[in-house]
Amino acid sequence: MRFFLLRAIALTGALLLFSGAASAASFDCGKARRPLEKLICSSPELDAADTRMGEVFKQVNAGFPLKGFLLATQRVFLSAYPYCMTDDSGKSLAGTEAARRCTVMVRARTAEMEAQALAKIYSDADGKFTQDSLAILIYAADGRKRIRLWGNWMPDAYNPQPFPAGMLCDLDEELKPVKGGYMISMSDDAVFSISDASVNISEYIMCTPRNGIGAGSYRRVR
Repeated sequence: MRFFLLRAIALTGALLLFSGAASAASFDCGKARRPLEKLICSSPELDAADTRMGEVFKQVNAGFPLKGFLLATQRVFLSAYPYCMTDDSGKSLAGTEAARRCTVMVRARTAEMEAQALAKIYSDADGKFTQDSLAILIYAADGRKRIRLWGNWMPDAYNPQPFPAGMLCDLDEELKPVKGGYMISMSDDAVFSISDASVNISEYIMCTPRNGIGAGSYRRVR
């Protein structure tokens, strides 16, 4: 059996990647111990979706021009993955409903990676991308132009923990044409000027009360 729930558990208790790479891992369901492992093994639909996610990750990551970006975003996904087994109030769900919710979550992540594979990519990363950098992806969805801004992570000052805990900019918005470029609903002031060479952001954008996205020019990676 193949699936993308990796076997290492970080000291923070979140599911993280091991050996410096994210790839589907062979897993013996006879050794499944954690609830999500058992759920995947008991649900053919979730197992298939999870296996597909691992395949797409390997394919997209192998050719992704901003090295480190897909790995960082997958770490965030994996840390949230087990919570698909609970409802919005945190109550544990029965097996069938939990499997349904988890399958929806995994398929959404897979579709997200497939869209990212086709996006125009900009960043301020100097070499390999880390969560401290900012990635800007311009892509199309349902015939509309969208922007994804991801990164600029910082720890929570009141409860500092390693990434992926903490404060992260993660905005996915439709681009609305305005004079001089585009705007997003998240910001009433910032204008995005987009060219083949760069994305210029005219104003600071606040993501959380503690971090945001600086004005300036972000170069084209692909």
